Amino acid sequence: MKKFQTAICILAAASSLMGFAAPGFCSTTVAAHIGFSSPTVGFGAVNTRTAGWAEYAIINFIKSDGTVDPSIPVKVESSDKSSLIVTKLTVANAPGNYLLSIPRITPAGTVTVTASATVEGTLYSRSRVFSILANSNPSTEPPSGTPTTTATTTTTTNPPPAPGSSTIIRATTPTLNADQSGCAAINYYDVGPGRPYTALGQLPWSQLKGCDTVRIFAKPNNGTYNEMMLISAGTNLAPTAPNKFMRVIGVPDPVTGALPIIDGTNASQLETLPGQAARSLQYHDNGSPSRALYKLGLVMVGPQQGYSYNNGPAGYIDIENLDIRSATYGAPFSDAQSGIQSSYHNFAACMYVEAAAHLLVKNNVLHNCGNGLFLNSKNNTVLELSQDVLIEGNKIYNNSNPPLAGVTNGYSEHNSYTEARDIIFQYNYFGDVRPGAFGDCLKDRSSGLIVRYNTFASSCGLQLNLMDSTGGQALIYGDPAYGQTYVYGNLFDFTPAAGHSTNVVLYGGDSGVTAHYRQGTLYFYNNTMAVKGDAGHGIYPETFLFNLQIPSAVADVKNNIFYASPSTVGAAGKIQVMAYGQGTVNMANNWVSPNAAQYWVGHLSGAVVNGWNTNIGNNNAPLFVDEAQHDYRPAIGSPLINAGNGLGSLNATVLPVAQPGPVRVRKQDGMIDIGAFEF
Repeated sequence: MKKFQTAICILAAASSLMGFAAPGFCSTTVAAHIGFSSPTVGFGAVNTRTAGWAEYAIINFIKSDGTVDPSIPVKVESSDKSSLIVTKLTVANAPGNYLLSIPRITPAGTVTVTASATVEGTLYSRSRVFSILANSNPSTEPPSGTPTTTATTTTTTNPPPAPGSSTIIRATTPTLNADQSGCAAINYYDVGPGRPYTALGQLPWSQLKGCDTVRIFAKPNNGTYNEMMLISAGTNLAPTAPNKFMRVIGVPDPVTGALPIIDGTNASQLETLPGQAARSLQYHDNGSPSRALYKLGLVMVGPQQGYSYNNGPAGYIDIENLDIRSATYGAPFSDAQSGIQSSYHNFAACMYVEAAAHLLVKNNVLHNCGNGLFLNSKNNTVLELSQDVLIEGNKIYNNSNPPLAGVTNGYSEHNSYTEARDIIFQYNYFGDVRPGAFGDCLKDRSSGLIVRYNTFASSCGLQLNLMDSTGGQALIYGDPAYGQTYVYGNLFDFTPAAGHSTNVVLYGGDSGVTAHYRQGTLYFYNNTMAVKGDAGHGIYPETFLFNLQIPSAVADVKNNIFYASPSTVGAAGKIQVMAYGQGTVNMANNWVSPNAAQYWVGHLSGAVVNGWNTNIGNNNAPLFVDEAQHDYRPAIGSPLINAGNGLGSLNATVLPVAQPGPVRVRKQDGMIDIGAFEF
């Protein structure tokens, strides 16, 4: 029997039951390895936890090729089962889910967690030590055990909010986790059946701030919370800080793994509760009528009514593990101020961010809305500038609107639509827009944009629509990072829908002020693009890969796969037009299907393509593991293996060290493969 080198990895992320584990590194050069997540996610750099802590972990047996083998049982044990409890959870289609928890009344000490597996008589094992601090205020902390245990909760009435300020400084490094290490105590607000709060509207939302954690528990049988919410931490309240995040996290069903559902259908808006300061949540917009935003979002982030924007945007907020859905044009909801029924605007979003600094949106599902995610910056002021944003591990699909006369042209609402300074999209899944709609998968107007390790499996109007800044204005288009956009390690796997243009990447602008259009460098490398469709068929018979709208714009295109396969056996795949519009596409060492063309055949082009002769792929046989099952890893004998060019001139922070999917670590053997996946 063939022996193979293996590794055991713990990929941990707070509440990551969907299988979106944080980046971890699994050694394939040692006999065994338990690789905890990145020090900035989940367990953290220092393994110190306070009694009352609970966190989800994904623990699987990882083979040397980086794939999970769920058939090999992994034993996970705590050296002190009364101090640190390990609970295995059953989650459909997501093996290896565990809950690690410490009872709220636990003395200080150390506990070791060990994961082990035996393969062909060889024991693989790795341990990690946790230092436990006694809880100084156990009555306000969650108890031990599984998420089904009722938690005690802080329910005291806070004084009315006073003017305050949130941070408006620029982050020196990206925010990658919801850090609460600076909190002397964490106040938990638990919502769900049998919890201290049974409805979202019962929470004192206007009072919540840094170090507060709202835990929304999934209802049995996919029951829904038909309520809106506004998250405003760091604005009317005392300033929050980088290590004092305010968190709103869903707790999945412990058996099925289903996320808590926030449903916009017949949802109710939040009202002022007795003893709280008056506020009208979902309504406020600076310089506009107080109710300008009240039809635009189901989950909203931004200031409350009566707040002065001079205090800065909402800040240090984490939103995780929620299924947010059904804020669509004309759908009804209850207006809490008037008590009458109203309906959503066509631009309504599952999650509408008016302005936020240091924001995490992680492991959520955003679907069946006008916009899945909308994040705003405006008025050319740092006080209304969204910045330092991480969008990670979300599923965003079935958004946008079909054309409707007098309402929308069908192109104006999108799966994701953002404008910020410093924003990262990673490990997300972008699916189809709503039937008949033409919105984009990812439309963005930001500076410091990084798009990495995502999967685009859709027939969106555009996969990437990278436009000019129109809201943040000079704070964004004047930012040096505006001229450098990074797109790497992504999988583009789609079949163009009937009537859809097959433009893949648009890089420029639409404001008409061409001086502010994107005209720097688009770094596009180690992506895998698989486009399915017959050449010459449909309204748009070609696929247009790069539409650069300004002559000075440059696309640096290296180590990518541009693969065209037909829908009909024996037919040719769609012609791939590398450059369309203007600008320069510099190519180096890409795998390209043989029917690709530098320019749109039969049309004049203002674009320039360099390095065409460096491409490979004349036989249209990249040799994937299983194309029919959308497994685009290189198979044995693939010409993609070790065929990539080095990217040493790029900053190490933007090198492709991971890949799309739940197993994220990209093998680092000194020889990079072409495409998003390593052999």
